[in-house]
Amino acid sequence: MKVPSLGSFRVAKKAAASLALIATGLITVTDADAYTQLDVFGDSTVDSGWWAGALNGHCGAVAAPCTSGDPPFDAKVQAAIAAGGTGAPVGVGLMNTQILATDLGLTAKPANQPGGTNYAISGAKDAVSGGLGNLHSNPNLPSTVQQISNYLAQNGGAASSTALYLVSSGGNDITYANNNFNNLAGKEAYLTSQISSLVAGLQSLKTAGALNFLVYNEYGNGTLANFYNSTLVSDLATAGIKFTLADIQSLVNTVEANPTAYGFTAATVMPGVPGSTTGSACVAGLGASGWGQFCGNTTTPNPNFAHLRTSDSEQTSFFSDDQHFSAAGQQIEANYVFNLLSGVPEPSTWVMMILGFAGLGFIAYRRKNKAALMAT
Repeated sequence: MKVPSLGSFRVAKKAAASLALIATGLITVTDADAYTQLDVFGDSTVDSGWWAGALNGHCGAVAAPCTSGDPPFDAKVQAAIAAGGTGAPVGVGLMNTQILATDLGLTAKPANQPGGTNYAISGAKDAVSGGLGNLHSNPNLPSTVQQISNYLAQNGGAASSTALYLVSSGGNDITYANNNFNNLAGKEAYLTSQISSLVAGLQSLKTAGALNFLVYNEYGNGTLANFYNSTLVSDLATAGIKFTLADIQSLVNTVEANPTAYGFTAATVMPGVPGSTTGSACVAGLGASGWGQFCGNTTTPNPNFAHLRTSDSEQTSFFSDDQHFSAAGQQIEANYVFNLLSGVPEPSTWVMMILGFAGLGFIAYRRKNKAALMAT
């Protein structure tokens, strides 16, 4: 089977119009050597360890308390961290934002740690809805738009023109839409409003001086994911915001269609399921969701947190749980995004590059000769 190209900026078939935006300059490819800082906003897809700081009283620009507000969840995360987990969605390993930052010669520490520039928090929605900016119950937790506002407030209202602004948000809005609206029209109207707020937040960054935007799309293939992706691209274009689109949806489709090329199998390439039959890196009990965040670095089952399926499951599974990528998946994602920033290769080059650095040999790949990966 031929490996599909990742070199084009396609969102899904219904969003093919985004290709035309490249020609007009609204979607851009930038110089990966030019950035002086990586500022990250969004949800668990890019959160590099907010809970690890929050559970110890470190809140950054967020009003205390800044834990989830869900005591059972907080207790599981705390127990997993004590057992060697990161408290981040990857479970055991590094998030794509940390790997990408290292490849860029920068850092992506959580914003509630000294020098942190990653404002993303698991559970964040694009904007406040239903009185909360996060799917967790703590009203202090900011939405992605509020994260942007917090960043601007901390920097005197200015945004650096040489920083890279990475945004990955929307998955929790899709979840909220599914849980709170009974028909497709209502769900799409809600998402349209949320996307509009997110684009306005990015516009505020642009007005403050930001020039370099990197936007991840949603990896799902359902109706709402496709709607969200196409609407986001369209609204960003209408707002005149130039950006690099990381087509995570196509990346996931490619890996899942060609698991052995990446060191996975048909059983370990798909999102996990609760229970011991999962093919994900981490294993959790029935009823669990997003359990990579409370996965410890052990293969021994424990009622207080999730555990590794096997000692090397973070490298042999694509997902850490039912929603988030494993350490191997995070690495593949970071490699893909770094190469977008470095310049999109020809499709044939992408095929050779993917096969060269994916799968079991992924850890050895680096475009730059950097020091060891940073710790959370």
